[in-house]
Amino acid sequence: MIKATIVLLAAYVIMPLLKRRSAAERHAVWTAVLATAALLPLLTWLLPSWEPGWAQRAADSWPVFESRSAGDNAGDIVVRATGVEPSDWSIGTVLPWFWIAGSVLLCAAFSRQALRLRRLTASGGTAPARHRAIASNVADSLSLPAPSLICSDRVRIPLAWGIRRARILLPAASHDWPDERVWAVCAHEMAHITRGDWIAHLAAEFVCRIFWFNPLFWMARTRMSRESERAADDIVIGLGARGTDYASHLIAIVRAAQTDDGFAATVAIARLRAGRVSGLEHRIAALVNGLANRARLSRAGAAAILASACIVAAPLAALGARVRSTIEIQTSNLPPIDALDVRVAAGDDSEPVREIRPLERLAGDIAPSVVEYTTPPLYSDEARVRGIEGVVLVRAHIDASGRVSDARVTRALGFGLDQNALVALRQWRFHAGTRNTTPVPMDVDIEIGFTLRNESINAQIANDMVSLVGPGVTPPQAVKVVNPRWPEESLTGTVVLDVVLLEDGTPRIVRILRSLRTDLDDIAVEAFAQWRFSPAQKDGRPIKVRMNAAVRFHG
Repeated sequence: MIKATIVLLAAYVIMPLLKRRSAAERHAVWTAVLATAALLPLLTWLLPSWEPGWAQRAADSWPVFESRSAGDNAGDIVVRATGVEPSDWSIGTVLPWFWIAGSVLLCAAFSRQALRLRRLTASGGTAPARHRAIASNVADSLSLPAPSLICSDRVRIPLAWGIRRARILLPAASHDWPDERVWAVCAHEMAHITRGDWIAHLAAEFVCRIFWFNPLFWMARTRMSRESERAADDIVIGLGARGTDYASHLIAIVRAAQTDDGFAATVAIARLRAGRVSGLEHRIAALVNGLANRARLSRAGAAAILASACIVAAPLAALGARVRSTIEIQTSNLPPIDALDVRVAAGDDSEPVREIRPLERLAGDIAPSVVEYTTPPLYSDEARVRGIEGVVLVRAHIDASGRVSDARVTRALGFGLDQNALVALRQWRFHAGTRNTTPVPMDVDIEIGFTLRNESINAQIANDMVSLVGPGVTPPQAVKVVNPRWPEESLTGTVVLDVVLLEDGTPRIVRILRSLRTDLDDIAVEAFAQWRFSPAQKDGRPIKVRMNAAVRFHG
């Protein structure tokens, strides 16, 4: 719906630039705009997603609420929500049904108006022969079949509908109209038929009732209707009517309709042709303007408008980003997504370790092995977008109890993958290396592989066990804040961390979503790892939640 709103707002900005174009061309543009806005949700669902880096950065940065500043020459740590847990009842579950109910009621009311028009037509009588002869002559000049003319004392303004052969409903007072007025009315109504306005406006009415909650659709429909009336007026002028005479006939018809008490009901029926007398002053001004552009829509113009609509609709529909919702908690936005306490057995398809090699191997030595991949190595946003694959080589010390220390990257991939490899490695559990069956400390080289195939598996692992902040959840609050050790040099940039807050309020850093520089990534990880929070609670028990922490450097 945001994309449709963007299209409609852009149309309101662009249309004043087309005031020198003909009404027929402006009507075609409004029709294309409404069609594009209405079809965008369907196209978004059908087309493959396109996630450019700038769109993802925009999604990640909106909205951002600063929670703390670390001084003049420092940075900020901003905590954002990454999701909200649905409850059994929430406004989000009710809104779709409210939308559908509104659309059904409006469509039913529209159908009732159509049935009323049908009854009016059936109860009317045949128009006089004089009217039929005039209408037949107009039809010949427009290469249309002779219309069906019906008179009714229950309408006050003319109505017309049909695809090829027009049906024109005239008020009973038309018996006393002069021939010039009958000709002008028939020419105007059949101009709508030859332009196909009835189908276009019927579709516009349906679209407005589907997207009834968005006023921009209704406003665009009104603008479209006004241009339709002016385009039909231009055709009448092109058939030989004098602008001033034709304008006087329009004013006389409207004045007669407004003097009748039944006019309000008639307008409700006339909404099938949306705004029959709307913008009358502008219509009169255009009729008496001898310099107005009255050109019809050419095939080349129609093709250009259609091509432009496709050029706008396709990329806009495909455009997407992983937008994260936000919830405000005092001075922070704390987030939820998943509880990451996953145990992946060694030998699983998603096993990231290619090889563990001791730097020095003696007789009887057995290299350390991984017991649990507690946190899988995950892709940063930039590495995923760029499609980076390969192996990060990490040199680490594994002591006799299987704990990792002094881990550092010796062969890098960049784009945040090196730091993500370290983040994951430091949380894994190892069997210590042995010498003659006795556990001994060892310095080893560990190859950690990143492939886009395993990235989707690992991302699923990281989202399998989910606890979210939402209804019925007491959100966490920061109770201990540690300022980063800022480098002396003047720096500007942001490191975005993906963090799981454990039940005891301890943050576990899962990965670096957006890398800045290796040493700055380390500073961000070190600082936020020392923060402490009151645990999030649901139904009186602590739960795990997921958050993004943006560490901002600005010098």
